Amino acid sequence: MVFKSLKGLFGGASTPEVPDVPAPLGLRVGRAVSMDVMRLRLETSRLAVAIPSETMVITGHGTATLDGAGQIHRFYDDSHTMLQILCVGGITDDCIREVTLYVPWDEVVPTTASEWARWDGQGGHIGSALFEADGFRFERVWGEPSTPWISPAEFVEEVVTEDGRKSIHQKVVPYRREVGGLVETLMLAVERDLASQDRGSVTFMIGYGLAKADVVPV
Repeated sequence: MVFKSLKGLFGGASTPEVPDVPAPLGLRVGRAVSMDVMRLRLETSRLAVAIPSETMVITGHGTATLDGAGQIHRFYDDSHTMLQILCVGGITDDCIREVTLYVPWDEVVPTTASEWARWDGQGGHIGSALFEADGFRFERVWGEPSTPWISPAEFVEEVVTEDGRKSIHQKVVPYRREVGGLVETLMLAVERDLASQDRGSVTFMIGYGLAKADVVPV
């Protein structure tokens, strides 16, 4: 799980420097970022997860290229929070198209073929039109609502920390629900470390859209 435990994720000896990976807003591993989440806190009692601190110290930086949609940059901290920024056209002052703050919600590690089939595969939970958990009901963002199942998007995220680098294969489908004036996004994903021999895990993250001006490096 990319965001489960970045601290010590790679084990062994740490590298003396973090590779210099170009990123929007000049963000990088070791730098802090402040986020304006006041409007999220106004809906706290109705949200699926607790809103994290306004300031996060970046301990991991992930990048992935999406077919026809630009590049995503993901910034992680040791409390498992993830700030995702979608950029189009390279790293410039106006490349940012979308900013989302994600908080981990849950994780499932299927152990049998039948358990995996319920999550990952034709007709599984990931890609279904609706997803319900803990009394919350989310509708799939992609595809027609009448389509009972769609294939997840797949990509490899390259994650860098002070301890090294990992390549994480992901199969992802986003869901959403409205909470007052907010949209709460659920990202369902199968994540697998390409260096491992197992099938990985099913992860759940809840996200909230932010404006570019809400994110300030400090």
